[in-house]
Amino acid sequence: MNFADSPASAARYAHRYIIESPLIENIIEHAGAYDAKTAPDETTSLAAHLINAITIGVNTFVYTAVSNGHDIETLEEDIKVLAAALALHDTNKYVREAYDVETDGNTGEAFEAYFSNGDDFGIEDFLGSGYRDDLHYLVQHTEVNEDSRETRGTPTDFVGLERYCRAGDQIASAILRDGVKAGHSALQKKFDTDTVHRFDCHAIEQPILNDELLGATKEVISGEAGEDEYGVVVGSTDETILYLGESIDRDTIQKHVHARLSEQLIESDRYSFSCKLNWNSFDYDILAEFALDPTLKEEIIAQTFRELLHDGTAGVEGFEWIPEAFDEYFPILAKAIYIDGQSEFDDDAIQEAYDRIREREGPQKVKIHFIAYLIRHFDEHRSFLAEFAAAIRPELHADLEPENDAIGTAVDRFFDPLSVAELPGKEQMCFLCGGQTDTSYQKGHSTVYRSYEFSRRVEPHGEFKQICEVCNLEYALLADLCDRHGVGLNSKVDVAYYYFDDFVGDIRLRSDRIGLQQGQIPDLGDTEVTTSLVGPQYYVQPFRFGGHPSMADKNHRMVVVRQLLEAAQSTGMKVVLGRPFTRFASSNAAFLDEDPIREQELLHLDEADRFGPLPAFIEREENYEESHLQRTLELCRLISIIGQQAGMNNPYLQLEQDTFHELTDFALSNDERAIWRDELRDYIESYHTQQFMDMKTVAQRGIDLFGVQYDSKYKKTKVFREAIEAFLSAKSQGLDEDATLSYVEAQVYDAADREDYAGYATTDEAQAFVEAIRSYLRANDLYELKKLSDWENALVNAYRYAYEQCLTEINSDASDD
Repeated sequence: MNFADSPASAARYAHRYIIESPLIENIIEHAGAYDAKTAPDETTSLAAHLINAITIGVNTFVYTAVSNGHDIETLEEDIKVLAAALALHDTNKYVREAYDVETDGNTGEAFEAYFSNGDDFGIEDFLGSGYRDDLHYLVQHTEVNEDSRETRGTPTDFVGLERYCRAGDQIASAILRDGVKAGHSALQKKFDTDTVHRFDCHAIEQPILNDELLGATKEVISGEAGEDEYGVVVGSTDETILYLGESIDRDTIQKHVHARLSEQLIESDRYSFSCKLNWNSFDYDILAEFALDPTLKEEIIAQTFRELLHDGTAGVEGFEWIPEAFDEYFPILAKAIYIDGQSEFDDDAIQEAYDRIREREGPQKVKIHFIAYLIRHFDEHRSFLAEFAAAIRPELHADLEPENDAIGTAVDRFFDPLSVAELPGKEQMCFLCGGQTDTSYQKGHSTVYRSYEFSRRVEPHGEFKQICEVCNLEYALLADLCDRHGVGLNSKVDVAYYYFDDFVGDIRLRSDRIGLQQGQIPDLGDTEVTTSLVGPQYYVQPFRFGGHPSMADKNHRMVVVRQLLEAAQSTGMKVVLGRPFTRFASSNAAFLDEDPIREQELLHLDEADRFGPLPAFIEREENYEESHLQRTLELCRLISIIGQQAGMNNPYLQLEQDTFHELTDFALSNDERAIWRDELRDYIESYHTQQFMDMKTVAQRGIDLFGVQYDSKYKKTKVFREAIEAFLSAKSQGLDEDATLSYVEAQVYDAADREDYAGYATTDEAQAFVEAIRSYLRANDLYELKKLSDWENALVNAYRYAYEQCLTEINSDASDD
């Protein structure tokens, strides 16, 4: 096949070189846990940045080459070298994070560190050997400020790829730093402005539909929808698409997107829609709002009846076989018997059968039992059914012809960002998006939102809520998504939005839009994120949470949050956890829970600013809080370890705050061996460094005063407890500061001096010990009666932990001597 005249087809062809290798998968696996940038408002994973740079570089190269008459099939080597160079363009950052190798840029030392540690991205498997010098040359010429003296004069056949290496990195960085408009301007500076286009849309409130609309628009632009090809998509945000090619007439593209979206949603097997049916009731539901051939809707209704009758219901014995010829009569009977309530028939035999069944089964069960009777006596009543269908079918089709086109309305909103809908009154307002409607929201008990639950737009116990056709379509998409993930709609459902970044470079790695799979353990909401996730703008994962704020439900939410954090770290994707039907909004944070419980907020499990800690050479602000996925997951791991050791049912609710004294109190109160656990020490030394060092100072002053104690924990903490109790006594008596210190020092000195084994205690040692305690209490805002009383036990455990660490160091020094 010759791709010379088709840049968009050539781009898809070129992607195969990347897709068919594990390059992207390796980048996600190994670079997902690290940050690409250090600026706080440029949070993105190194994996996401590398993927964006590769995609932008490859797509711009392919478009230019094919537009200039080159045959893409002759450029395989160039494409692979370009992709490999962009994968390595931040080698210095990667080896610093992965191997703790600090280099001044992408030097030969950085390259040596990368390849000598196993070539994690699989560059040489992807490209072959013999290209290291070429790659090093290109990498050093990717960033303008890079020192390229090492590779100056390197003989290479790939000098022409410098331009696309710079384009990939610089445009990805410009978009991350200043937004997609900046990326558009950067593209125009590097390529012909007549071929660089930004196609702006209007992100709608329905997130699943919006993602589908974006995908359909990109497919139309690139010719994947079977229409004309307009160009090569460079990438997109949730409402903007960058592409190289021809200018697009909005009306034309809108028409094609409408057709493409209809095909994707209702004419393919990607989603499964159905009517609402049980033995007692039937409703067309979403089928009444699709602009779909009524005969196809009839097939869906028939299949729903087959599934209900196969297993049996309401006393009807299950059917192992139903004649296919009966399928055309299921929709007719649903309309006549369920919707219209018909109970009188012109055929005497049919009427007699109906009356007999009604008398036996009652007025409710007669519906499904009568249909079962007609199936079993199909041959006997064929002529009646044929005449009955001929009379009812026009009315059925009238019911199935939509008054509004939900897909058309969604497309119109997406393509017309300047339109402002007139705000309807509350009695005609969709309770989800505020759009005008007169359709009642009556979904039964298994629903995301129950009919009489709270709404911002409708009184809690007023009339039934109203739902517009677009939100009803979104509801059907979500219900299908929940069904495929095993998430029931009869409890609180939240959704996690996974996304690489605001902007995603366009590379089609999979056709299936669902990249996240529900785990096998029913109530844990476990996730496994596949590593080939680049095609859609974001992925929607539903989760089931308990409907009541019980301890178990809260703990379950915390477990799910931990699993979301783990999935985010393993893929380098950001995560926003929110409610359904809420417009997807990205965040600067790596993880954000928009509706956290208080226990999450206290432990800072509601938000993680970054993927990992700032590098050691970055100067931190004095009040900078190390909020990142690595810290959050280490804390979760600690809680889990201690919880298992203590046999806790709800361990995530037992630790109230992530402070040094609270953490050590939680650990030592529930797990005596926690003092020697590396996980606890590493966490404290990394994230509670100052408080730990301050308490170690207190412990060392205690040893100076009271001597080294190796027996009971009571003896190790005796003088500290005396000091805290003395502080409490002095404050409860209202003593001034000088009197308080004198009193506490005296009490501590007497307690130490009374013990024969303590050695000779001095007043200076008592004074130093008390001053160290006071400094710690003040630094941690605990130097007042109420707080000191509340935290007394926790402070004792914090002291004991620090005391044990001091003993370990003393013993280590003694053994060295």
